[in-house]
Amino acid sequence: MVCTGNICRSPLGESLLRNELSPLPVVISSAGTHALAGQPMHAPMQKFADEFGLNEAAAHQAQQLSLEMLKESDLILAMDRGHRREIVEILPRASRHTFTLREFARLADQVSNEAIAMRSGRSPLELLRAAVESVAQLRGTLPLLDDPFQEDVVDPYGKDQATYKLSVGQLLPAANASARLFKDAVGEF
Repeated sequence: MVCTGNICRSPLGESLLRNELSPLPVVISSAGTHALAGQPMHAPMQKFADEFGLNEAAAHQAQQLSLEMLKESDLILAMDRGHRREIVEILPRASRHTFTLREFARLADQVSNEAIAMRSGRSPLELLRAAVESVAQLRGTLPLLDDPFQEDVVDPYGKDQATYKLSVGQLLPAANASARLFKDAVGEF
């Protein structure tokens, strides 16, 4: 997960996915394009994490996005199109597996389990990679959104409580849809 400061959107997304996918063989982390390195999750966002029972979120410490992180990632979920663009500028070959979170969720809703099974081996890791590949193959096949900002999770930092709530309202369903894709890909666990 990638956002700007790595203290609001991406750490909450990281915690949500980690909570949902904990039994799976995945490593989920977050970073910022201009991270406030070492800082905890911003208090207004931490309140939402607490409400969702994401206890480990309190231990979050912001970190700067690095080239090594990008090279090691099978999937990169950015909070907005600007972050996605920055990621691809750093590592052009990452474009195939870099999405905004909301874009990935919208595409994930279109993936069938059969499409994943046809591209995969038997291990859970292969199934998860096949799920990402299935989403990537759908890029460009869905109608364009009337408003491209619908691909973004709004940045709430320094804004009012209503903006934090809006941000979480955009992030939560997208994280859930993404988690659902991966859970469906590996079957019951």
